[in-house]
Amino acid sequence: MRLHRRLLRDEKGAAAIEFALLAMPFLMLVFAILEVSLMFFIDSGLDSALQRTAREVRTGAAASNSWDLQKFKARVCENMTFSFGCSDTLLVSTQVMSDFSSRSYKSGVQNGVLSVQESFSPGGSGDYVLIQAYLPWDSTLAFAGIKAHTLQDGRYVLAAAALFRNEPF
Repeated sequence: MRLHRRLLRDEKGAAAIEFALLAMPFLMLVFAILEVSLMFFIDSGLDSALQRTAREVRTGAAASNSWDLQKFKARVCENMTFSFGCSDTLLVSTQVMSDFSSRSYKSGVQNGVLSVQESFSPGGSGDYVLIQAYLPWDSTLAFAGIKAHTLQDGRYVLAAAALFRNEPF
């Protein structure tokens, strides 16, 4: 009985036990913050790269150099600081309009599935052009049971769009 009381009063391993209880939630929180930070960083890079590449479309460089879908996607990926397999997974859709009344927005995600009808057309002088880019992103936190994703297969969709009117060229 004396040994039992002595063990109950002993507090020598309290810090180790408290750390063991708090370490897993703390590390999950740190990794979640890193994951979200990296996602925002890549999404910001995608948006910036699309805006830079859209400028080339807006000024007529894409039309005069006969860009196709593959060339446009390659230019977007070149303009990204960190592309992380961008050229393999990037999906691009463009719509050319003569005015805003004919505009129609279509989301790339339908019922948890990324379905984009890929197309590229630089449009003509004075046309309105809507360019949408989608980059599927694999979550590294899926092992932890965190399922805040947008697709059925567990991936996120990073998206960027540019809407502009072509300059006279």
